[in-house]
Amino acid sequence: MFKTFCVVNIVLFVVFRLQVCIEQIALDTIAHLCDGDARTALNGLQLAVQACVLQLRTSSSKADGAPQQIIVREKHIKEGLQRSHILYDKAGEEHYNCISALHKSMRGSEENAALYWLGRMLEGGLADPVALTQAVSVFQACHFIGMPECEVILAQCVVYMARAPKSVEVYKAYNNVKSCLRNHQGPLPPVPLHLRNAPTKLMKNLGYAKGYKYNPNFNGPVNQEYLPEELRGVNFFSWTPSSS
Repeated sequence: MFKTFCVVNIVLFVVFRLQVCIEQIALDTIAHLCDGDARTALNGLQLAVQACVLQLRTSSSKADGAPQQIIVREKHIKEGLQRSHILYDKAGEEHYNCISALHKSMRGSEENAALYWLGRMLEGGLADPVALTQAVSVFQACHFIGMPECEVILAQCVVYMARAPKSVEVYKAYNNVKSCLRNHQGPLPPVPLHLRNAPTKLMKNLGYAKGYKYNPNFNGPVNQEYLPEELRGVNFFSWTPSSS
């Protein structure tokens, strides 16, 4: 990564007359957050440098030809990683924590929290590859049946969707979730302990799944929190993102 950064630095100096420096704490942050994932580290570093270059070029009027210095700080690294990876660990424990939180939110009929955890996974680069298979299967069904038999199937689908009530509620709510995630400063909030699965004794000892109320065991609605503590009370269906 150091060699690659040196090459990028040379290119920026030769082409744009920019000298890029990076704080040691910023390098330490990359190493800690990326945990050996060089691709994520380089992507985050690239976005951090690009943001700093853009900020300098839009705010500086210096035109004397002297090299300009850019200092990449820890906050730039975190912002770069948020945009390239949203600090979402697809291979580690947090991946399974988010899945668990999504399942439990849907089980608890909490659409607001369910949208948030879905956004955490999708915005972090995790998409379900089976979704495309499902969509293709619908196409194949009509393809196998053939015309004119599938005309009725297609017509029924079109009429149903045309008659169905129209709403942009989900569209707006999910856009609010994305805005919340992309504008978040610093590491994203952890999944609440009671929403995590506890497949090992160690996890149980750490408090994973402790206090979770399994909805099918109750006759009515369950009073239970499904969002991280700092987002409690936020309703993405009515929430307005900050203009700042």
